[in-house]
Amino acid sequence: MRPADMLVVDIGLVNLRFDGRRLVRRDPGAPTLILVGLPPQHVLEEVPPQVATGATTLGPMGAVTAGSTQLAFSVPADIDGLELSLTSLLNWARLVPMTVPTGLRSPDTAGSTVFQGIPRSVIEFPARLLITYDEPVDWVGRQEPQQVDGRTALWHTRLHGARDGEVLLRAFATVADRSGLTANNPLTIEKLEDIVTLTSRAELSGPGGSLPIEVPSAPLQAEQFIMTPMGASAHLRGAWEPLSPTARGQLQNLGKRAPDLVTYDHITGLGRDQYIRVVSRGHLSTGHEALLVSELRRLFVARPNDGIVAYLQREDRVVVKQPEVQYGPGTGFTHGGREMPFRALRITDRVTPPLHEPVSDHDALWVVQSSGDDYEFTVIGTDHENRKISFTMPLVFVPDSLTQAEQEAQLKELYAGDLHTTTPNATDQKLMTRMNRSMGGQVMAMAQPPDGALGSTSHAVGKLTFGLGVTGPAGRPRVGLPHVSAAEVRVPAVEQFTPNAGYLAVTFNETFLRQSMEKHPAGAYLSLDEAVSLTFGAEKAGGVASPNAAVKLITSQAGVIPDVFKTGTAGDVVDALPLADIKAAFGGAKLLGFIDLGRYLQSIAKDSLGTLRQLGDDQIEALLRAPNGLLPAPVLRIRDLADGQGKELRYVWKTALGERDVQPGDDSKDVLDVSHAVLTLDARTVRSKEAVDKATVEGRLTDFALNFGGMARVEIADLKFRTGPGKKPDVTASGLELKFSNELEFINSLRSALPADGFGGGAYVEVQPSGIRAGYELALPAIGVGVFTLSNVALGAELVIPFDGKPVSFRFSVSERSHPFNVSVSLFGGGGYFSMLVDATGVQQIEGAIEFGGSAALNLGVASGGVSVMAGIRFEFDKAADRVSLSGYLRCNGFLCVLGIITVSVEFYLELTYEKHGRESVVRGRGTLTVSVRIAFFSKSVSLELERSFSGAPADPTFADCVLPRHWHEYCPAFAP
Repeated sequence: MRPADMLVVDIGLVNLRFDGRRLVRRDPGAPTLILVGLPPQHVLEEVPPQVATGATTLGPMGAVTAGSTQLAFSVPADIDGLELSLTSLLNWARLVPMTVPTGLRSPDTAGSTVFQGIPRSVIEFPARLLITYDEPVDWVGRQEPQQVDGRTALWHTRLHGARDGEVLLRAFATVADRSGLTANNPLTIEKLEDIVTLTSRAELSGPGGSLPIEVPSAPLQAEQFIMTPMGASAHLRGAWEPLSPTARGQLQNLGKRAPDLVTYDHITGLGRDQYIRVVSRGHLSTGHEALLVSELRRLFVARPNDGIVAYLQREDRVVVKQPEVQYGPGTGFTHGGREMPFRALRITDRVTPPLHEPVSDHDALWVVQSSGDDYEFTVIGTDHENRKISFTMPLVFVPDSLTQAEQEAQLKELYAGDLHTTTPNATDQKLMTRMNRSMGGQVMAMAQPPDGALGSTSHAVGKLTFGLGVTGPAGRPRVGLPHVSAAEVRVPAVEQFTPNAGYLAVTFNETFLRQSMEKHPAGAYLSLDEAVSLTFGAEKAGGVASPNAAVKLITSQAGVIPDVFKTGTAGDVVDALPLADIKAAFGGAKLLGFIDLGRYLQSIAKDSLGTLRQLGDDQIEALLRAPNGLLPAPVLRIRDLADGQGKELRYVWKTALGERDVQPGDDSKDVLDVSHAVLTLDARTVRSKEAVDKATVEGRLTDFALNFGGMARVEIADLKFRTGPGKKPDVTASGLELKFSNELEFINSLRSALPADGFGGGAYVEVQPSGIRAGYELALPAIGVGVFTLSNVALGAELVIPFDGKPVSFRFSVSERSHPFNVSVSLFGGGGYFSMLVDATGVQQIEGAIEFGGSAALNLGVASGGVSVMAGIRFEFDKAADRVSLSGYLRCNGFLCVLGIITVSVEFYLELTYEKHGRESVVRGRGTLTVSVRIAFFSKSVSLELERSFSGAPADPTFADCVLPRHWHEYCPAFAP
């Protein structure tokens, strides 16, 4: 110990003895060494959390020293002896520094510095890292205290190399942490082990003793390395190339740590850290290579009562090393990259702000700013049509040092949560915020469009929900590969029919993901989360149908269609959906205004599904023209016009109908017979840039019939509707035939008087906003056969197809109440009328009356008179008013005139009526006698009326009213087996 310059040193001599005057060799053939022990050269200091300016809560920081340093010097053979003095023993310029041999990591005896039987130079710097020289060096220093201006300099010695004083050092081992003060310190034991691996030059054999693992090796460079009794003042730095994927995998297979250290800078003053910079390799969860830069600085802070104090403060940042990453087939995606709509992602940020907490070597974690908020990287994605889409998203940093299994486990934990739950917990909500990224309505291609069909997979996107895969490309560690698990997009074709649809939630179609777009019969690539029911008014389909359909699949060229495909376990389309599921997709669709279209749909043959692929206009027209051509599902599509002046929206469907699907317990009669019918709908809307819509609609239903109440049947071979901009709707029906049955079968005898085509010449067709009225009115000429005369007979038939959802109806009449037909036979005559209104629910209204009687007159000159007797029955049924009435009447008239002066007339009227309103019925009888007397210019009438009514029971008695419960219970066991 030399107090003058604070020197503290231990001197050890090997193979030297004092001969009374000098130190000489004991054995000339044995190694002769001088061992120098110096105090610890580094202080490991506690690193507190972030210290705010003006903070007063921190107390003293803990600190421990490194182990002592031993320098070993070999005495050259040309030196015969050494003086036994401190000055002589500190003269190291003439001695040879001893280094630890390359490849050795452990001394001969634990805790010693002896390697291969010879003591070596071992310096613990920084704490827990053992270093030695990597090339011949010299120690330059003064042997005597140095005084300047009355002050003595601290004893020190400088390490000097052959490269302009720069020294190359090599780490060969680490020692266990003795302090417990490594929290927040970027120089973790793992980073020190990386320095050993990257500088020791030790060859690592592959598995089973195979070829050595190629680990990049480069020594530490010391711009300055000065040792003093109070610690070293040094500046060390190191930089290393990354490990090859093969070497990384080999190390991990051996259970060894794969170093991820890029650069290391360390500056100390008298053993105290001033600056440490550790840069580690890693990846972001998008696959971009990134660097974690951890810096430790000594920060000077003013403390009340303590003056200026200096704490160590750590600051971490992420630096994006690889700005752009390419995606696609062969890059490690589970589904060949189809789950990732971006071909590339470019991150524009180069360096993040300081992170919220230190990043350890053991954990992947979200990049969070010091404020506690996620740092959102600015990302520019390139879609499949080379569009650039800009958005922001938080990312995870994954250290490269983690094994594949560790990466998988940690990424799964970081991304654990339900992104689609309706009742998210705190974890789910946080993950939703991170993964649901707003696209702001930017247009992008959600899938690779087919050849020559640019724009066919493009949508305005409101939001993308990212997921994370844990597979990676071959030859590199598995890292997070982003994919899109869900999205919200605008579908223009759907918006035309549902203006308030807005952004629709979608996911990638299963067949598209697991197979390809080409494997799907319709080329589907997106599936709506919730099928969208299209409300398609009957006026847009010619009154023939309101083809409501639940569209669910978005295809590249067929447009938007219902999901009628059955998918196998491998994601391939194996068949069409069962008929029940197909009918469910058309819930609410109406035919002729009131008939559930879904109940008449038929199974779809798997072979016909292929017609939905690549439906161009030519293919659609060919299908519509072909007698047997069918389009198995409605197609909703939108395309740009050839001249670029607007867009065309088209809804087209051609399907065969069949027998009605009769549900259990359904015993209702079917008004519609479409067992051989084909329904065709083709609606086009052209929207110009001036937002002017021009709609053209064609509807067609062939080979169908309408049955009304089992009394009338209308058969129609072809019913067509066409309307266009500025034109009156054109409705035509051909092959119409009207037949009567049961009670009205007698009318068929009059068919010879009806036109062959009821909607041909002489018929009427009225198209109004409320619907279509089509029919005929035919007046028959008077028929006279002998004394029999039938006149004023008019036959009428009218078919009404409404546009407001009301059922189609049919009315038939033989004359009308206001114009009854007349019948006369000699002196007897009468007349009547009949009309019937029916629709799918049955008879709605029936009205009819028949009257017959006779009359006679007598003139004797002096007196004349006459008498007439008429009797009739009138029946009326009105379902809407819930009223039924039946009336019978007798009317008698007589008069007598004498000399034209006195006239007496008598009228007797008797009527009996049964009326029922709802559940109440009444029988009413009414009689009237009227006597009129006219004498010359005086006349007088007297009427006598009598009316009586009898109310019936409100309803027939029920079974429960007629049979007591106890009687019923006795009755049933009597017939039990």
